[in-house]
Amino acid sequence: MRGPWGKITAVAGAITLAAGLALSGALLSGGAASAATPPDLDPGFVTDASGVLGDAAEARLEKQLGDLAAKEGRPELYVILVPDFEDPGNALAWADATALRNNLAPDQYLLAIATEGRTLAISAEYGGDGVQAGPLSEDRILQIEDHLGGDYLADDDWEGGISYVAGEFDRVPWPWWVWVLGVAALALIVFGVTRLVLHLRRRAAAAAELRTLEGQKKRAARLLVLADEAVRTSEQELGFVTAEFGEETTAEFTTVLKECRTRLDGGFQLLQKLEDSTEDTPAETRAWTDEIIRMCAQTDRDLDGRKQQLASLRALAEGSAATLTRLRTARAEATGIQQDAAERLAVLTAAFPPAALVGVAGNPAEIGRRLAATDAQLAALEKAVQAHKPSAISQAVHEIERLLAEAGELRDAVKAQADALAAGTAAPGQTDADPLELAKAAVRAAEASVQARPGEVNALALTRLNLAKRQLAAATASGDAQEAARLAATASSVAAQVQALTGAPAAPAGARFSRSAADDGRTERERPVMYDEPSSRQSWQSIRAASSSDDEGRGGKAIAGALGGGLLGLVGGFSLADGSAGLIILFVVLGAVFGALSGAFGGNGGGGSSSGWGGSSHSSWGGSSRSSRSSSSRSFSSRSSGGSRSSGRSGGRRF
Repeated sequence: MRGPWGKITAVAGAITLAAGLALSGALLSGGAASAATPPDLDPGFVTDASGVLGDAAEARLEKQLGDLAAKEGRPELYVILVPDFEDPGNALAWADATALRNNLAPDQYLLAIATEGRTLAISAEYGGDGVQAGPLSEDRILQIEDHLGGDYLADDDWEGGISYVAGEFDRVPWPWWVWVLGVAALALIVFGVTRLVLHLRRRAAAAAELRTLEGQKKRAARLLVLADEAVRTSEQELGFVTAEFGEETTAEFTTVLKECRTRLDGGFQLLQKLEDSTEDTPAETRAWTDEIIRMCAQTDRDLDGRKQQLASLRALAEGSAATLTRLRTARAEATGIQQDAAERLAVLTAAFPPAALVGVAGNPAEIGRRLAATDAQLAALEKAVQAHKPSAISQAVHEIERLLAEAGELRDAVKAQADALAAGTAAPGQTDADPLELAKAAVRAAEASVQARPGEVNALALTRLNLAKRQLAAATASGDAQEAARLAATASSVAAQVQALTGAPAAPAGARFSRSAADDGRTERERPVMYDEPSSRQSWQSIRAASSSDDEGRGGKAIAGALGGGLLGLVGGFSLADGSAGLIILFVVLGAVFGALSGAFGGNGGGGSSSGWGGSSHSSWGGSSRSSRSSSSRSFSSRSSGGSRSSGRSGGRRF
C-alpha cells in the first residue's frame, strides 16, 4: 500500500481536503455577506429570524395583523425579528432599508426588532423635511416605540409588544365632523353659561332692589312713567282708530283706556304720598310701592290684551292704498300747524316775559321735527305698500299717526298757554281775574304740554300734574269761596311747576313735595304746595333713563373667561390626558365652563318696557390600498426620493 498507488491516493486526499476547506470558506464567506444584507420578508406579516416566537404565538399575531390589514382605512403592519442589526447597524436605517427592499407602500409600516441587540425601530413613510406621507404622524410613531420598548420588549414580551403595536394601529381617530360638533358644543356651552350668568345677575339685582325700600320706590316710579307713556300713546292712536272704524267699534278700547287712566291716577297719588315731606313707615312704603307696581302690571296686561284685536282691525294689507291716501291728506292738512304755533308764540313773546313761556317756547321747532319725521315715515309706508309688507305698513302707520297727533298737541299746548296767560290778565273794570278760571286755564296748558311729549316727561312732572288736577277738582267742588280760591291758587302754582318741568326738566331734579315756607300771614294749610330742590336727590329723569346697564359687558367677560379657561384646559389636557382626544376635549370643556363662570361672576353686577297698541378611497386614515406582496413588479413611485422612508428622524430605540 506504500507503493506508487498509495502516494497517488494520499496526494488526491490532500487535494480533496484542500478543495473542501476552500469550498467551506467560500460558503461561509457567502453566508456572512448574505446576513449583512437587509433580508426579504417571509410570506405573511411576521418574519421571526430570531426564533423567539412559538408557532402558536406567531399564528395568533398573523391573524391579528391580517384582521388589521383587512379593515378599511387601517394601515398595514409587518414585523421582523432578527438577532441584531449588522449592515447597516443603525436600527432605523436597517428598518428603512428592509422596507425599501420589500417595496412597502406609505400605508405599510415595518416593525424591526433586534432581540439580542436590544434595539427596535418602526419604518414609516415621510416626505421631505419630515412631512407626513403615511397615515400616522411621526409623534405618534415615537410614542408607540417608547411604550413598546419600555413596557413590553424590556421584559422579553415579544408577542405582547407586537400585539400592542397592532392594537395602536387599529385605533380609529375621530373624524373631522366630531371635532366640529365638539367646537359647536363648546360654543353652545359658553353661550348658555353666559346667558345663565346674565339671568342670575339680573335676578340677583332685581331681588336686591326689592329688598331695599329705596330701590322699590325707584322701580315703582319708573314703571309708573312707562305705563303712563303707554296709555298716552294709546290715547293718541284711539282718535285715528275711531275716525277709521267709528265710535261703536272702538267703544271697548275707549273704556279700557279710561280704566287704565283712572288706575294710573291712583298710582300717582300713592307716589305723591311716598315723596311728600311726611316720613312713611317701612310697612307703608312697601305696601304703596307694591300697589303701584300691581297697577302698572294690570295696565300693561289690559293694553296688551287689546293689541291683537286692534291689529286684526287694522289689517292694512288690503286697504293699504286708501290708508296711504288718507295719511297723505292728513300730512297736507298739518302743514299750517307749525306756522300757526310760531305766530301765536310770537304774539305771546311780545306781551309776556320769557319765564311765562318756558313750557312752550320750543314747541314750533318740535313741531317741525315731527313733521319732517312724518315725511320720512310716509316714504317708508309707500315702499311697504309697494312691497306688500303688512308688518312694515302697520309700523309706519302707527308712527305717522303718533307724529301728527303730537304735532297737533304741541300747537294746542301753545294755544292753551295763551288762554292761561289771558285768564291771568285782569280785564277792564276788574281788579283781579277769577282764580278758578285761572287755575282751569293753567291746568289745561300744563296737560297739553305733557300730552304733547309722551315718554319725554319725568315722574315728578306727571305727579305734579296729577296733583294740580286734583286740587282743581277740589276747588271746583268746594262750597267755600275762600277755600276754593286757595285750592285754585295751589292748582295754578303746581301747573306752573309742570310747565317748568316740561320746558326745563333738569332744573328741579329729585325735588320733594312740601308747603311754601313764605311768611305771608297764611297758615301752612293755606299756603300752596311747592317743592324743594335738594342737590343731593337723584333726578327722576335719570331714573327713567336708567336700565340694566349694570350687566353691560358681562357677556363679554364671560366669553373672555371661557376662552381663557378653554386654553388652560387644552394645555392641561395635553399634559395629563396621555394623548387621549376624549380627555383633552373634556379638559377644554370644563376649563371653558369654569372660565365663563369666573369671568361673569368675578366682575361687577328691572322693570320692563311698555308700549302702546301698537390615497384613494379610504377613510380618515387616508392610506392607499394594500399592494400585493406576491407581485413581481412592485412600483416604487410611492416611496420618498433619496431612498429614505423616515426622513429627518433619529434612529430607533434601545430597550
